[in-house]
Amino acid sequence: MQIQKMAVAGVLAAGLSACSGGGGGGGSSNPPVQPTLSADQQTFESVNLQGGQFSLLWKLPPGGGNLVPGTHYLSAVSNGLLPQSPARGGAQIQTGHATTLDTALDTRTFAPTRYLSAGAVVVAPLDAIRRVSYVGDGVRVDYLASDGATVLTSAQFSQFAVVPLSGAVGGSPEELLASVPIEDWIAFNNFAANATWQAGSAYVRQHGVRVGDVVIAQDCPNDTTPTTTTGNQPTPCATGATLEQVFPATLPLQTLKPYEHDLLADGRIAQVAGVRMWVANAPLPLEQSITPAYRVYYELNGNVYAGLLEKDGAPFHYRQADGSVVDYAVSLNQAAVSSVQAGVITGAAPGSLAGSAAEVGATVDLFGIGGHGIDGALTPADLRAHYDIPAGLDGTGQTIAIVDAPALYDVAQADLNVFSQTYGLPQCNAANPCFRHVDLSNGVAAPDDGWSGEIALDTQMAHAIAPGATIVLVTAASRSEADLMAAVDYAAALPGVTAISMSFSGNTWASHAAEQDARFAALQANGIAVFASTGDDGFSNAARYPAASPYVTAVGGTTITAVAGAAGVGNESAWQYSGGGPNPSELMPGWQSAAIGSIAIAANGNVRTVPDVAAVADFQHSAFATYREQQWVMAGGTSAATPLWAGISALMAQNLAGKGSSLAALVRTTPGGFNGLLYQPRLGQGATPALVGIASGSNDLSGGFCSLCAAAGGYNDATGLGRPDVASLIAAF
Repeated sequence: MQIQKMAVAGVLAAGLSACSGGGGGGGSSNPPVQPTLSADQQTFESVNLQGGQFSLLWKLPPGGGNLVPGTHYLSAVSNGLLPQSPARGGAQIQTGHATTLDTALDTRTFAPTRYLSAGAVVVAPLDAIRRVSYVGDGVRVDYLASDGATVLTSAQFSQFAVVPLSGAVGGSPEELLASVPIEDWIAFNNFAANATWQAGSAYVRQHGVRVGDVVIAQDCPNDTTPTTTTGNQPTPCATGATLEQVFPATLPLQTLKPYEHDLLADGRIAQVAGVRMWVANAPLPLEQSITPAYRVYYELNGNVYAGLLEKDGAPFHYRQADGSVVDYAVSLNQAAVSSVQAGVITGAAPGSLAGSAAEVGATVDLFGIGGHGIDGALTPADLRAHYDIPAGLDGTGQTIAIVDAPALYDVAQADLNVFSQTYGLPQCNAANPCFRHVDLSNGVAAPDDGWSGEIALDTQMAHAIAPGATIVLVTAASRSEADLMAAVDYAAALPGVTAISMSFSGNTWASHAAEQDARFAALQANGIAVFASTGDDGFSNAARYPAASPYVTAVGGTTITAVAGAAGVGNESAWQYSGGGPNPSELMPGWQSAAIGSIAIAANGNVRTVPDVAAVADFQHSAFATYREQQWVMAGGTSAATPLWAGISALMAQNLAGKGSSLAALVRTTPGGFNGLLYQPRLGQGATPALVGIASGSNDLSGGFCSLCAAAGGYNDATGLGRPDVASLIAAF
């Protein structure tokens, strides 16, 4: 099923009229003047005077099964009943609350929300206090502190629509099911398939904008296991420091994947909210903060803290359950919540994680680069067009082995098939056995610390580039170096394997460089192309293994600035977190030194240097949309670029096989193996070179000067030789 843009069409509830005051007594000839309400205010009152609006929060077993207290929850969060019309009684107070929809489950708990106000951090009450008034034709909401008077934030809401619901709950409009995934709950036996909406059920859609500037105080994620604090004292970024001393500042999104890097020159220092504060000049990428926001650092009590500034007029965006982002909120009325509660199955039987591709409604383009996927993300067709992949090549007859650590759920094939269904790629099943999973952990459950997402990204990226190739996923016995390398050995022994993709790296593996080099040299001697990600930490003077091995093709990362235009250098730049730099453990191979020039050789100390090549990796500005456990997820990193290059090698092998030749033979006989093929100067020459040098961007995160971190068209330590033009690359062999 193709992702479709769906026009937002609201239906106003029938019979709405202006709210009227009480009639005068005794037939007075001067009845009270009736308030005149806008259509938005009428619609707002039609719901909020009769139970209020409810949002659902849930965590259910992804494949069905018993609902476990302490693990799963299904809660309804109310904004509170509106006592009377603000048009008659003035500003009204609504007090929110959360309740469980299954008495066997706990109510969802919330982390505190903190705001910086008048030089102090104030914690918002868990039960939201809203002061509602009418301003112009819209609905103004002030969110109050526990004292019931101090305004923490304000918003203006408009474009209200009430959409009546009837019939089968699972047959609801896609706009609602994108927000509340009832179809999935039914498929996974968490919800009754025959449940129907009760009389009077409806959902509400509304748009909102920020009123006034607001600073959200955050725990500073200044390490790979950030501390979450309670009360009004967030985790500082630096203690006993000033603003100037925290820069350059790098804030990680997850382990080994920094998501933001700030320099002092990227913003300005001013007095804001009663404190000395650094405010970024540019907003954060929308995929990082879907409601437009600016990074701030501020001084308080001798420490430096981090936060977000949402400016007056910023439009609110909302993440949907299907992974999309929309510019409207969806909530339920009381009757609809009761209908959902009645349909929940407590103690459901185990289901299947197969899933299905849901329709995706109207989404917000987060990237603006011409991507055709959910929220403007890249699709397989976008990648094939951008990298100039000939239509007649799909990797048929080739095998790509992907090595990863074990994950909590074995859902790789189910996710791959939903991904393929959505984008019109071949399904992998008994009739077309294009996917196989070899689990060397023998099903031992592993904590979900990101590897299930890694597996989804690796398999789907390889399938996007080479949909006709066979993918063999080999998951190691554990996350240890020894077990991961044992999985590489297993992958290398697969019959007819063309390429091995490894999206992992480590700082401590250099101590085993000789052992690893011997292993990878044997693979090269057998004609196998081996690819590894350089990591997502920018330039380093000690490049990571296994990418740093001279027998491995090290893959760095880029940012796609425009999908269109396969030729030239103006549509791709170096990703600032692309791993790269010298590997002091071994001398630079002759095939590399002969191609990169004396300046690069000297700057890198005449030792092996990475990356060799690059491809798209920037999940902030040019993400690839993957399907993971019933949700679309924005993904990237050099973990995306690596299987992309493994897929390209499968296309090269298919093309050579069609001419009676062999990629394996070229890898075996060429000094440097697959790298030796890439480092031929001729590949970077001509009007449409096979390797297009990247001419902009840098992976220097130090704030200093790194001569080879800046991409300038030739070899550099951010993108290597550059990104591929696949048609030209294939024609070169």
